[in-house]
Amino acid sequence: MDNVTISARHMDLTDAMKNHINERIEKLPRFDDHIISIEVVLDEDAGREKVEIIAKCHHEVLVTKSNGHDLYAAIDEAFDRLERRVAKLHDKLVEKRRKK
Repeated sequence: MDNVTISARHMDLTDAMKNHINERIEKLPRFDDHIISIEVVLDEDAGREKVEIIAKCHHEVLVTKSNGHDLYAAIDEAFDRLERRVAKLHDKLVEKRRKK
């Protein structure tokens, strides 16, 4: 995927974090291959790790958020939510085309 932005607030972004996020991003096209761009923002606030993913897909903007004490678990949870939303949007659009 070409348009991927990964950023971090109040924390250092390590190569391991980038690799983990990129591995999850590579799995997204199997749910829908019309994802235009993805922005991942990692944040730390009062000991809680926060993850926000903004994906543009089919002229829709999908935003998923997750937080917790473990950053990698929060990343996985946010991507799981995003995968469900992308698949649901894809199914909705396919069903709409079939009805015409």
